[in-house]
Amino acid sequence: MRISRVRILVCLAAFALLALPALAQSTYFPANAFDSNTDGDRFMAQWFSGQLTALQEPSLLAMSKDKSIQSYRFLWLRTFHHPVAVRVDIRSDGTATLTTKIADGAGGYEPGKLTINTSRLLSKQETVGLLAAIKDSGFWPLPGLIPPNGGMDGAEWSIEGVNNGTYHIVTRWSPANGPIYTLGRYFLFNLAQLQIPKNEFY
Repeated sequence: MRISRVRILVCLAAFALLALPALAQSTYFPANAFDSNTDGDRFMAQWFSGQLTALQEPSLLAMSKDKSIQSYRFLWLRTFHHPVAVRVDIRSDGTATLTTKIADGAGGYEPGKLTINTSRLLSKQETVGLLAAIKDSGFWPLPGLIPPNGGMDGAEWSIEGVNNGTYHIVTRWSPANGPIYTLGRYFLFNLAQLQIPKNEFY
């Protein structure tokens, strides 16, 4: 059964309102990160923030205040499947820490509780590979959102980056190709090495 993303967002409104006290503790996104319309932007920010809060993820926007920090995060919010966050924190020695988190809810509804939280050290070669993929994708100059964003049931693919005090976020709805699709797959399969059933990949 197909369900419109608009109906899903309406269902999420109740969750967003319940989550407001928790979200007030951490600002994840700058104004107009998702939409030039204030109400739409606020709603999207609350949705994404609620998912990140459930995943116990830090605010990369807050981390951007420290110019020594370089970090990248892929957030995968599938309508009917578990929310996934894959974050890479670059270290000064050229290595990096990879953190993979999965909650037991759904990206299009309530996120549920954090059930998978793993970390591993990336080698310098793996770190160089990620940074090359980010550079090749043209991530930093990419527009944050290309309207209209959304459609029938699918998934939000979002990549955030922090480097030298600069924060950037790029979000795409169910991409089938392009730089965010390529980078998202890199985070999921090359770095996190997740096994995703074909019917759950969208």
